[in-house]
Amino acid sequence: MKKLLSVALLLLPALAQAQPQTETFVLNGNVGAQAGVTKAYLRYAVNKVMVLDSAVVENGRFAFKGTLPEPIRASMVLSRNGMPLAKSKDGSHEFFYVEKGTIAWTTPDSAAKATVRGTPLNDEAAKLSALLKPLSNKYDAINQAFRAQPEATRKNPIYLEQLKARLAPIEAAQKQIRVNYVKAHPDAHYSLFVLLGLEGDIPETERFALYQRLSTGVRNSARGQRIGEQIKNLQQVAVGNLAPDFTQNTPDNVPVKLSSLRGKYVLIDFWASWCGPCRQENPNVVKAYNAFKAKGFTVLGVSLDNEGGHAAWVRAIEKDGLPWTQVSDLKYWNNAVAQAYNVTSIPQNFLLDPQGKIVATNLRGEELQSTLGKLLKGTK
Repeated sequence: MKKLLSVALLLLPALAQAQPQTETFVLNGNVGAQAGVTKAYLRYAVNKVMVLDSAVVENGRFAFKGTLPEPIRASMVLSRNGMPLAKSKDGSHEFFYVEKGTIAWTTPDSAAKATVRGTPLNDEAAKLSALLKPLSNKYDAINQAFRAQPEATRKNPIYLEQLKARLAPIEAAQKQIRVNYVKAHPDAHYSLFVLLGLEGDIPETERFALYQRLSTGVRNSARGQRIGEQIKNLQQVAVGNLAPDFTQNTPDNVPVKLSSLRGKYVLIDFWASWCGPCRQENPNVVKAYNAFKAKGFTVLGVSLDNEGGHAAWVRAIEKDGLPWTQVSDLKYWNNAVAQAYNVTSIPQNFLLDPQGKIVATNLRGEELQSTLGKLLKGTK
C-alpha cells in the first residue's frame, strides 16, 4: 500500500475537521480472477485534503488499512493496465464508507458493480440502495434512451420538457424514500449522510426539521454538530430570504458592495480560475448575460482564487470573456463571502431579484436562461 498524492480538495464538500485519530479500518478487496485488475486506488478526503492510496492486486485480492479521524465517504478505482490513474481507461468508481472495522469490498470485474459490507454505514447504505434500485433502473433507462437520440433531438426544447416530465416523478419518489429513511432511522449515523445528500432537494427548513428528529447521540456527534450548523447557515441563504450584503474588491482593488446593484436581477456567481467545471459553465453564463443585460440583469462574480492566484484570476476573466464585475478577497475556500453563503463546492450561484431577495440557486446551462426568461418576461 502506497500513498500517491495529497492535493487540496476542490470540488467536494469539506466536512472533516482536525480531530483525534479514532477510526482504524481494514479494507479487504476481492476482484474476479478473470477481470485482469492489477491495481486498486482508494480515494477519500480528510481535513479538506484529497488522499489517494494504492494497493497491488494479486490473485484478485488486495487490502488497505489505516486510521482516520472519523467515518468518511470514499471511492475505489481499479486499473487493468498498470497506467497512471489519470490515463487509465479501465478505472471506475462507486462511493462507499471507510470506517472503524473490517470492510469487505467485492466485485466480479468493476468498481461500479462492487458490494461493500461488514461495517454499519456500508450495511445501511446497501439497504437504502436496494430500496432505490427499481427507481434508479427506470431513471437510467430513460437517460440511456436520451443519449441514443440524435443531437438535434437532444437539444429540442419540447423533447427536453417531455424528458423532465418523465424524470420528475422518479426523482420525487427517490427523494421521498430518502426522507422516509431518515425519519425511520433516528439512531443511525448513516442518516446524517442521507440528510447531507438531500441538500438542494428539499427546503432547508424541512431538512432542519428532519435533523431535529435525529437522536441526541447522532446530533451530538462531531459530524452531527457540523451538519446541524451547516443547515442553520443554509437557511440564511435559502430561496425567499434577503441575500446577505457584502463588500469585496475587484482585481484593481476597487471595493464593490452587493447592495449597490439593487434594482437589477443579480446572479452571484461563485467560481475560480482553477475550477474546471466553473470554466466549462462560464460560456452559459456569458450567453445569459448577453441575452438579458438590457432587461435589468447582471452578474457579480466571486472568485475563490488564493493570494498567489491574482494573475491567474485576471487571465481567466480575459480568456473566458467575462464582462461583468468580479470580486474576491483571494482567500481560497476561506473567502468571506463563500463562508457567509455556505459555499462548499463550485460552481455555485444565487439569483437575486431587484430587492435583493434570493429567488433561485444553482442554475446551470439552459435553466439559467429559462428562469431569467420567465422572470423578465415583458421587460423592455
